[in-house]
Amino acid sequence: MNNIEKIEKKISERQLVAPAVISIDGPCGGGKSTLAAEIEKELGFNVLHMDDFYLPFQMRDKNWMNIIAGHMDFERLIENVLKPYKEKRMTNYISYDCHSDKYLQEIPIDLDKILVIEGSYTSHPILDEYVAFKIFVDIDKDEQVKRLTRRNPDVVDKFLSMWVPFENRYFEELKIKEKSDLVVSV
Repeated sequence: MNNIEKIEKKISERQLVAPAVISIDGPCGGGKSTLAAEIEKELGFNVLHMDDFYLPFQMRDKNWMNIIAGHMDFERLIENVLKPYKEKRMTNYISYDCHSDKYLQEIPIDLDKILVIEGSYTSHPILDEYVAFKIFVDIDKDEQVKRLTRRNPDVVDKFLSMWVPFENRYFEELKIKEKSDLVVSV
């Protein structure tokens, strides 16, 4: 059974329909975006990228690196997307690009489709009230390094020295993988 079939089976067993939210979490380079794209194509669900919900630099706590997910704008995600979606109210959100430190485009959410939020920190307990089903995409450490090197050769050292440990702390302290409903590899 492939990942899409496993997910479809779990969704059916739980009788999930819109407005249901599914999170896809896991390490950088693990295949979260790839899985989300497959779900969008095969199952026709909405897909929201957690990268669109980074906190702008000027809004981050000065010690944000010491705070699990201290760079994420959970408040904006909840208020602008998850609450209205759950209440079946029309909603759009504005994506944020951390590289340019700018808000970019307005993106609509289809209220008649299940919503998938993909990216690290999508299974954070602050979102538990809204997330009906949690998927964790796991990856072997050596394969993660290979993928990150292929994807971002110029910044792979920064990922390995900063972002990977930052994510690992989140996964370990909050038991993200253990609390997931389904663990897959992509």
